[in-house]
Amino acid sequence: MSALIKNIFVIVVCIAVAAVAYYVIFSTDGTDAVSDSSTVRQELLDKTQSFIERSAKLQQVNIDQSFFTDSTFTSLRSFSTAVPDQPLGRDDIFDSASSITNPAAAVGAGE
Repeated sequence: MSALIKNIFVIVVCIAVAAVAYYVIFSTDGTDAVSDSSTVRQELLDKTQSFIERSAKLQQVNIDQSFFTDSTFTSLRSFSTAVPDQPLGRDDIFDSASSITNPAAAVGAGE
């Protein structure tokens, strides 16, 4: 009979601890919720106002599109080199790393 009483006591204690934890975690005062919501609302209003101000400044910007058709701009050429396609990974993951070709050395050797 003492084992049964111990089990019941342990179950009751677990339920009590769970109830206290639930109360501590999920209990909120109504005043805290109202003040938090008004604070959040004010922050949102401030951010919205700053967004509207920035948007108005951006609307005032006028870009001269003739710059993009200017011969100086269109005569620029790119000096970039194409990156060769390289396989990803290895076919045999247990193979030695020395069998993998170094793509940087291969590109530099051709110059």
